[in-house]
Amino acid sequence: MGRISDTREQIMDRAAQLLMSRGFNGFSYRDISSHLGVKNAAIHYHFPAKTDLALALVDEYRRILRKGTSEFMAYGGSALEQLEGFFIFTTKQCHVGRCICPFGAFSVDYNELPDDLRDATQSFMEESIKWLTRVMEVGRTEGEFSFTGDPRVKAVTVLAALQGARQMARIHGIELLNDVVAQVRQDLGLAT
Repeated sequence: MGRISDTREQIMDRAAQLLMSRGFNGFSYRDISSHLGVKNAAIHYHFPAKTDLALALVDEYRRILRKGTSEFMAYGGSALEQLEGFFIFTTKQCHVGRCICPFGAFSVDYNELPDDLRDATQSFMEESIKWLTRVMEVGRTEGEFSFTGDPRVKAVTVLAALQGARQMARIHGIELLNDVVAQVRQDLGLAT
């Protein structure tokens, strides 16, 4: 049983690497099987279609994001703790070589994605925006953050800044991401 699980995890890990470097349409099962030294049939056993693999990746990203930020999606803890958890999660992802976030990776081919994958990606993004909007609302109400304007727009601005900074960090180094995180903190009235 462990061997099947290991193979599935290896397939997903390689698919994530390829997704982040090439986009959804930029790789095939052959790219995964040749790297892992397995037959395409082994991949089809776990993921009958490439969309099944991508949907599993979206579910995995949700799990990792929730775990890596102490389940902040459940709206637990103070707004500041949740935001700091998100900053830590984002930085750790870059440190382990995942500078392209899932949204960025799927957005490359978004218009060509199968409907169910596009829907799952949209749902994941909306879930993230909803959570961060709530963090912004609570943080401002509780006096943890200071900003003007709509909390949803602020949430989208923070997500876009971090996504862009992650991508730029591939070229310019992790310090760039750290600088953007510091700027977001400053924009919210937090000490850097």
